[in-house]
Amino acid sequence: MAVLLVAAACTDSDFSLSEEDAYGTWSAGSGLPTTLELAEDGTFQATAWPIDVGCSGHPPRAASDLLESETIDFTGTWEKGDDASQNRISLMPESEACGTPRISADFRSEDGVLYTCTLLGAPVDLARAENWFILYLGEPEAAPDSSRCFNYN
Repeated sequence: MAVLLVAAACTDSDFSLSEEDAYGTWSAGSGLPTTLELAEDGTFQATAWPIDVGCSGHPPRAASDLLESETIDFTGTWEKGDDASQNRISLMPESEACGTPRISADFRSEDGVLYTCTLLGAPVDLARAENWFILYLGEPEAAPDSSRCFNYN
């Protein structure tokens, strides 16, 4: 089962990111302890990853609900590829701990902030900031900005 971390076009968004732009430690917003380290050698390490984001297939409606979610640590390999106008990071876990062979994440930059978004258990046309699991390269924003993720509202 593949999971997409969705990032959509906004006026100040940059989708022309290179593989080097993805290197480093990505941290979750919304007070979550999750980190994702993407190394130059094509390996990754996910720490305190909420099992309900891409691994179990049962995402909650809001990111705050992930504070009570079971978390796992896992490693594997990653690669960057282009998908239409968006950049894609694909994570391939080494073990069965996550329960999926691939997690795909679209990423972008807006106003100098690099981030990814994954929609939780809410319809995309009703989604607000609290309905997204957001990873930021470096320090996360204290309060997620709805405009960081695809949103009709």
